[in-house]
Amino acid sequence: MKLELTWLKDHPEAYDIGEKEFHLAFRTDDYDTAHELHESMGCICFENESMGIYFIEDPDGYWLEVLPVR
Repeated sequence: MKLELTWLKDHPEAYDIGEKEFHLAFRTDDYDTAHELHESMGCICFENESMGIYFIEDPDGYWLEVLPVR
C-alpha cells in the first residue's frame, strides 16, 4: 500500500475539508467491474471520463477516488 500526500502550492487559502481537495484514492485491477458496482449502488458523485477516474461518496460525505491500475 502506498499513501501519497499532495500539497497544492498555489492554493489560495487554508485547506477546508469540505472543498473535496482532501481525499483518499484507490486503484483497482478491474476498473469496469468496480464502476458497475458503484453505479448500481448510486454512490458515484463525480466522474471525469477523460481522466478515467471517478469518485464515490462515503456515508460521512468524504469523497474517495477510484482509478484503474496503469
